[in-house]
Amino acid sequence: MTDNYVPPTVPRPLRVMFLGAAEPAWYQAEPDVQQNSVLPAMFTCFRRWTEEMGARCLGTFDDDLLMAGTPRVRNWSFYLLYEVPDLETVTAMINLLRTPMGGTRLDRYFRMEALLGRGFFPAESPPDGSPAG
Repeated sequence: MTDNYVPPTVPRPLRVMFLGAAEPAWYQAEPDVQQNSVLPAMFTCFRRWTEEMGARCLGTFDDDLLMAGTPRVRNWSFYLLYEVPDLETVTAMINLLRTPMGGTRLDRYFRMEALLGRGFFPAESPPDGSPAG
């Protein structure tokens, strides 16, 4: 048996999975606060990630179809997959949740963590060259 292992390299742009979940403050907020303060700040945050920071959204996933309330077992309830230019940008994207937007800090209502990875080659690049899926 030969050792064909090729060590991974850091891809450019970076592939980053943001894991998010609502905090109790989201569920305790009055509907007008959610609609008029928190959600507009969230839209602004994601728009700034794209327009100002050069991040490109590859896909999103919200697992609220089979769960209600604060996630406990998995800790996360929504997932955002982005291509990001560099690690400094990832840090700035997370920091934006701590930055008041329209007087609202999103980290009061949501928590988020970033994972750095790469595409899973068996799913994205099958050996026969045909599209995955």
